[in-house]
Amino acid sequence: MKRWIERLPKMELHCHLDGSVHPERIRAFYRQTGRPWPEEAPLRARESCESLTEYLRCFDLPLQWLQTEAGLEQAVRDLLGDAAREHIRYLEIRFAPTLHLEGGLTYRQVFDALARGCARGEAECGVVSRLIVCAMRHHTQEQNLALLDAARDYFPALICAADLAGDENAFPTALHAPFFRQAAAWGIPFTIHAGETGSVRSVREALDLGAVRLGHGIALARSPELMERCRASGVGIEVCPTSNFQTRAARGWADHPLRAFLDAGLAVSLHTDNRTVSGTDLNREYLRAVNEGGCTPAEVVRMLRNACAASFAPEEVRRDYLRALEEAAPGV
Repeated sequence: MKRWIERLPKMELHCHLDGSVHPERIRAFYRQTGRPWPEEAPLRARESCESLTEYLRCFDLPLQWLQTEAGLEQAVRDLLGDAAREHIRYLEIRFAPTLHLEGGLTYRQVFDALARGCARGEAECGVVSRLIVCAMRHHTQEQNLALLDAARDYFPALICAADLAGDENAFPTALHAPFFRQAAAWGIPFTIHAGETGSVRSVREALDLGAVRLGHGIALARSPELMERCRASGVGIEVCPTSNFQTRAARGWADHPLRAFLDAGLAVSLHTDNRTVSGTDLNREYLRAVNEGGCTPAEVVRMLRNACAASFAPEEVRRDYLRALEEAAPGV
């Protein structure tokens, strides 16, 4: 099963750049700058992580490195190399551009550096990639609208969609309705982090705003009405099991809604969320779903097809991917 999963061509739609930085890049950065290594700042979440708040502390060090054009470009190239080794054909990379301005970069410098990283990574590894720009819930409407305006020139060749991330309990999704109304007006599709911390309200608000995908969506399982709404409209559900366990969105497989989502016919697919922080990769997520979550090979292929259908990839990329998946798993 492990070898079969590893050989399958894959798509990944929910992977954060700052949560997937190679640890050696951070250590080299500290050596080069002469800074003492902050022992109290982790790069990887504990299996016994107590909350989303604790989990998010693991992003502090990577974000310090990702304040330069060289760092951003290298991080993307590293990530695409990882993806190629996992037989990923297409990768959507999430990042919050405003968080990369603290060292003096402009939005344009950030986007151009990532564009170079994506182009070089694709040339080196053959993995097609696009970016999803994340507005932050704790940022003002003005900040997030400025981000969207800066990103507009890069859509759709580099940036394929928008997102909203952060503490959904403290900052409700509806607060950022102007951001998503503007995205819709400009023809930019969006996925929204919603339902990761148990908030059915957050899921409902995301759907009401027009999200075509939900990041995590764990709380969705608590509302048969919203589950049916997602099934009927084909909303993609981006599930990240290892991350969900670490943030206590789910306490274990018995508590995780993946099985309920599959049985209800939802367009669910598996993703890593944060490779370094969660100590995972996409092959591991699918293998865990089989060995621990009880998924069948047919359900693995079904989730990969779901990922393709929900992706913001160009039509020719999706078509080529489905052909490759059929060749790798004929009749499954």
